[in-house]
Amino acid sequence: MKNILVPTDFSDCAKVAEEMGLEIAKKANAEIHFLHLLATPTDWLKLSLQKEKLYPETKAKIGLARNALNELNKKAEKAGIQSKEFLVFDEDREEIEKHISHHQHDFIVMGSHGAKGFKELIGSNTQKVVRNSPAPVLVVKNRPGNFEVKNIVFASTFQEEVHQSFQKIIEFAELMKAEIHLLNVNMPFHFKETDEAEADMQAFLKKCSRGTCSINIYNALNEERGIQKFAESIEADVIAMTTHGKTGFMKMLSPSITESLVNHSDIPVLSVNVNVN
Repeated sequence: MKNILVPTDFSDCAKVAEEMGLEIAKKANAEIHFLHLLATPTDWLKLSLQKEKLYPETKAKIGLARNALNELNKKAEKAGIQSKEFLVFDEDREEIEKHISHHQHDFIVMGSHGAKGFKELIGSNTQKVVRNSPAPVLVVKNRPGNFEVKNIVFASTFQEEVHQSFQKIIEFAELMKAEIHLLNVNMPFHFKETDEAEADMQAFLKKCSRGTCSINIYNALNEERGIQKFAESIEADVIAMTTHGKTGFMKMLSPSITESLVNHSDIPVLSVNVNVN
């Protein structure tokens, strides 16, 4: 992990992501970029200084954003972390994707308010970044009193296509000195006997570089409920999942489980794209 991106709108949940991003960057000795997207009523970069005066509210927002980004740089500098700030006059969330690609970020930390009702149907910006990002994305909502990652739940069906992306989760676990708990959610409509489910996870572990993960089977009516209840039962700090990126969320057991967890889980969710080497 060399280059971390923290997109921020300076909201409370974004501040949580800023703080977590700084702590992870310090542990990894990584550079961190703070990115703020600001929607403007016109193409701001093409405006003359004289015409900028026609938009006093926008000018005020730009000034506040630059001050906030500068404060984040100062925090990073005080912590001994190399950082850069970016203020982008934004059209849509694709600007984040362009930034990720151009600067070759290998980890992203984002805040999320979650989503319910109509907003959930159209998808949040965070969801869209999770779906499209080639780099792992850690989505956070609330900051625990003492930020530590000791227990990571990795929920999956443990098929071969997951092996490579699981290495990213191992790298994060090693950085944070955390234990990984493999989880198979057993449901009535997708039932496996215990010995079959355990055999799948044991075979998965033999092909991965970390053979010390715990193996767990949890019975639940649906996968999201099972993941959340198991994660709560062991006081997990992060739930890790894999996706198929732009081709849609990986069908672990249902097509939208990662997306739903990003919306509803108070526990941070780490998403890793299966299709990225």
